[in-house]
Amino acid sequence: MKIMDITLRDGQQCLWATRMSTEEMTPIARTMDDAGFSVIDLNGGAAIDASVMYLGEDPFERIRMMSRLMPKTPLNFNTRGQSIFRWAQYADDVAEFTLRLLRRNGIRSIMAFDALNDLRNIAFSIKTAKALDMFVIGAVSYTISPVHTDDHFIEKAKGLVALGVDAVEIKDQGGILTPERARQLIPAIRRAVGNKAQLQLHSHCTFGHGIDTYLEAMKLGDDGVDLLHGSSRQLAYGYSLPPHDAILDALAEHGYSTPVSREAIDEMDAYISIVARQTGRPTGKVIPIQPGAIAHQVPGGMLSNLKQQLDDQGQGHRLPEVLDEITRVRADIGYPIIVSPMAQYLATQAVMNVLTGRRYQIVPREIKQYVLGYYGAVPGPIDPKVRELIAGDEEGITVAPGQLLEPMMDRYRRELAPFGSDEELALKIFYSPQDLEKNRVARLEVRHRSPTTDAASFLAQQLLGREKIEICEVTRKSFHFSMNRHADTQLAS
Repeated sequence: MKIMDITLRDGQQCLWATRMSTEEMTPIARTMDDAGFSVIDLNGGAAIDASVMYLGEDPFERIRMMSRLMPKTPLNFNTRGQSIFRWAQYADDVAEFTLRLLRRNGIRSIMAFDALNDLRNIAFSIKTAKALDMFVIGAVSYTISPVHTDDHFIEKAKGLVALGVDAVEIKDQGGILTPERARQLIPAIRRAVGNKAQLQLHSHCTFGHGIDTYLEAMKLGDDGVDLLHGSSRQLAYGYSLPPHDAILDALAEHGYSTPVSREAIDEMDAYISIVARQTGRPTGKVIPIQPGAIAHQVPGGMLSNLKQQLDDQGQGHRLPEVLDEITRVRADIGYPIIVSPMAQYLATQAVMNVLTGRRYQIVPREIKQYVLGYYGAVPGPIDPKVRELIAGDEEGITVAPGQLLEPMMDRYRRELAPFGSDEELALKIFYSPQDLEKNRVARLEVRHRSPTTDAASFLAQQLLGREKIEICEVTRKSFHFSMNRHADTQLAS
């Protein structure tokens, strides 16, 4: 059984609001590269947003630095296909430009998914990534609704194989795939995929499942999956995914071998514990099974943000009403999957319906565009009365949204000049001048320490900063550090 690490992207996104800096990642990078992971998930839309808007970082420098420190293991980037890693729709030439740029900076794997499981929206990105010799993971997003049957998921898995992906990922972003459901669904998708692509399982722990679902997948043997997604224990559980150590224990109990090193996992766990303690960030806790919560399917991270937004308006007590309304809105408009960006659009509509007291009196532009087909094929039937309230008699589209978008790169190169590099141009395409100016100022103000690039040198740096420690020695592989505060010099090599 292979394992894909999601600590540095999804793990910290779920539990640390994607605030882990590059400086905090580099000390453990070489250990992770030696751990035996098939792929390390490094970046995606939320991570780049955090780098630009909150951390005062250059997101492409993170990719380059981590690629240099982890040359053996492919680094993964998550893309939304036609939306790339933002929420707006972009033309194919922008997607190609971005994928080429990511590849040049060190990304060797992509995971492509679409919020509606409309494969037309990710077909071009898959084709382009394959031409760039990238490992391509195509995701089938799991959800529960009358229209999302086994046949739906099987059809999407077959479609991804036909597009030439290297792996098909069962993406349970909401943590709603129960062991019982996995026992039925995974073998069906396995038969659809066959040996033409690797089959992966990505399941969050939001509603108390996650690890139990993984255990069920292990019991399936040849009818199960080839790879599991996991995280360092401190960034696992909670709203995140199962931890590596629990996965390794379960694999051993079920007779599986794995190339992943227990020693490396322990070192990762110890390091992330130090970062959590120093920064005051939370670590993952096991959430008990919550069967009732699955009705609304709202992911945990979104749930906490929604509660905060209602609290800010003095309406926190109405959260149960909003969650019920999300379920109703979703049924009204054809059961979109509760994953970005549709999750945010559904929540916005539900909040407006509840707070105004009149359903669909105010309709966000994005909900109207969705109903008209501008985000892709609507999964199920839309209530005719609701459609009239949202879009009147305006006619929708049936073609792939990308077909209606004219090439954009020539215009961007003309309108966004001057720019010193393709990386700078990319940031100008995806972010406002105000965001980029704040980022520029923040990068001038932030004064990072000299980055440590392995766990041993990180430990040495920490010891140097503690005056009460007078004598110490650190030895690991080719690294040796000794310190004696009573001597004239310290030795590091």
